Amino acid sequence: MKKQNQSVHGRYVSAEKIQELFARLGIELCSGRKRIRAARSENSISIYVNGGTVNITFNEKGGIK
Repeated sequence: MKKQNQSVHGRYVSAEKIQELFARLGIELCSGRKRIRAARSENSISIYVNGGTVNITFNEKGGIK
């Protein structure tokens, strides 16, 4: 039998890798700019750059209890 994926919703990675990812994302998005257009709603953050959008959505359901 093949090993199944860790989860339908993704897999566990180290917190350090997530921190590095967000640091690199911030550097890439802000490179050469003094200001960035962003919006926040009840459960998401949207960052607008170069005609595109980065959306980060927070899901209140599930998670570790």
